[in-house]
Amino acid sequence: MSADSIAFETPENIELSYRSAGLGTRFIAWFVDRLILAVILFLVFVALLIGGVASDSVLRNFIEPVANELESEESGQDALMYMMGLVVLVLGLGNFFYFGLCELLWRGQTPGKRMSRIRVVKTDGFALDGLSILLRNVFRVLDHLPVLWIVPLLSVRHQRFGDMVAGTIVVQEQLATLGGIRQRLGSRSVSEMMFRIPPSSLSRLTAADFTAIETLLDRWDLLPAVQADQLKTQIATGVANRLKFDLPSDADQLRFLEDVLAAECRRQGRELG
Repeated sequence: MSADSIAFETPENIELSYRSAGLGTRFIAWFVDRLILAVILFLVFVALLIGGVASDSVLRNFIEPVANELESEESGQDALMYMMGLVVLVLGLGNFFYFGLCELLWRGQTPGKRMSRIRVVKTDGFALDGLSILLRNVFRVLDHLPVLWIVPLLSVRHQRFGDMVAGTIVVQEQLATLGGIRQRLGSRSVSEMMFRIPPSSLSRLTAADFTAIETLLDRWDLLPAVQADQLKTQIATGVANRLKFDLPSDADQLRFLEDVLAAECRRQGRELG
């Protein structure tokens, strides 16, 4: 295993590994997200102006003291401080809600991360929970301090300070590199499925679950029959429990796992399309 690989064990006792995302890839993702966030904040500001909320009530309190700065230097300085504070507050809240909501709803990804094929997971390999997302985004403010920019360079796993506090790590997407399983299952129609998996139920599964399923399916013909059958039952049991499904019979468990991954492929296809 390479130095930048992170190994972890799923609840089904299957060892999987991720590669930590490089700093260059993370910077590209961060830059894309910054551009998107800047556009969103600009549109919000324009909407406030058009609606008259900012122009009638807020901006008047700041612009008038600035215009009268020659008459009252102290009030002009106060207005400047208020405006700077308002800008910092808006940027801080924008950062928190943009990154926090995206990582919560997209399982550790933002638009920039998705484009760069990277994802935030917990250091044990499982999907983010609410507390991890809260901590890493609260400490995002501190991570912008120049003195902390060196932390990811010194970290073996390229973690920033917020990642260390929250127990998270940014990894490369593993699913796209395992072979043609996704392409084959993604083209399977709903009528061909033995098990109907509601898209809303898929949120109960983690990225590690889908990685385990795809790894098994991709290597099914290469595994010894006894080991393959044992892994199939372990993974199917864990997935069925989390989906609140009855465990299929031994003969149908492989088809069950295929249908789960096919449903996830269709869900992601709709999101990206």
